[in-house]
Amino acid sequence: MVHALLSLDVGGLERNVVNQVRLAPSLGQDVTVVCLERPGDLASQAEALGARIICLDKPPGIRLGLIHRIATVLRELGPQVVHTHDVTTLFYTGPAARRAGVPLVVHTEHGRGDYHHFRKRLLGRLAGLYARPFYCLTEDMAAWVTSHRIVPRRKIRLIFNGIDMARFREPCVPDAVRSELGISPESPVIGTVGRLSEIKRQDVLIQAFARIRQRVPSAHLILVGDGPLRQSLGELAVALGLGDGVHFVGFRPHSAPYLRAMDVFALTSRSEGMPQAVLEAQIVGVPVVVNRVGGLPELIDHGRTGLLVEPGNELELAESLLSLLSDPERRRQMSEAGRREVESRYDIGRMADEYHHHYLDLLEATH
Repeated sequence: MVHALLSLDVGGLERNVVNQVRLAPSLGQDVTVVCLERPGDLASQAEALGARIICLDKPPGIRLGLIHRIATVLRELGPQVVHTHDVTTLFYTGPAARRAGVPLVVHTEHGRGDYHHFRKRLLGRLAGLYARPFYCLTEDMAAWVTSHRIVPRRKIRLIFNGIDMARFREPCVPDAVRSELGISPESPVIGTVGRLSEIKRQDVLIQAFARIRQRVPSAHLILVGDGPLRQSLGELAVALGLGDGVHFVGFRPHSAPYLRAMDVFALTSRSEGMPQAVLEAQIVGVPVVVNRVGGLPELIDHGRTGLLVEPGNELELAESLLSLLSDPERRRQMSEAGRREVESRYDIGRMADEYHHHYLDLLEATH
């Protein structure tokens, strides 16, 4: 089978694909990952797990000739299933798969597509003609897709994200990350994991942290990830007088040691589907404070498995983070409830099995 996407840059969508590659051998799947634009930082992980990586180096803009190139690749590979992971990739790969005689094309919508723009909405509707079905990660995402008439509701199937829980239970040296960053074991630590980009709004987190630092001078903030806003976010931290308390550690292929160094995890995105980083924080046992956007209200039971705040409200974010930092017992209860919820609903094996059995059922229906 083939997984197709723009690249294996670091992000929740891309990590979801790597997770599916990880379990492919146990399901009898021979996997190739086709990246339309570039390999990305996670390509080496996918290769190490046994996937072939094919990169087509698509330049910016609409490139209809790419359809022919993808069709040629698919004819050579001869997959039974092509699974796309963003609408732009489906726009090119759907017609290419049809030309190449691929029996089944499926698509996963990993977030709220930018469908309020007419051109993106049109692209989504055209692309949606080629996929059966459209998988969504949350009810919110399914409602978003149908409200913009990308595909009818009857084509949509819900499959929750999953994470490899065993990887987040691996032992690590206590306080190793804190020692590396010069943070004492007693200091309160807030952290986040994600690409440093406009949609993730880490600027709001840094501004909230400035308020927290006024009341808790020993607090620290760890940002795991890299991206186009690395320089501007660093400049913001310096301008707010936080230089010694904000730690940009860059991309890390395995985030668990950094998550374990945190007392509270925060996610300040203005849009999300079902973010891997939140699931990973919860399975490690870190209580979470996240924005009330996208599928997060479905994932977080406010007050029990985490806290929800309004997007862009740095004051509410700061107060919510402070409320957990000041109450170790509440943090413990919330982290235990969050871990139990993830263990019961978001296992990678369950996710991979659901996709696999959907493929088999749909292939059987084509004969």
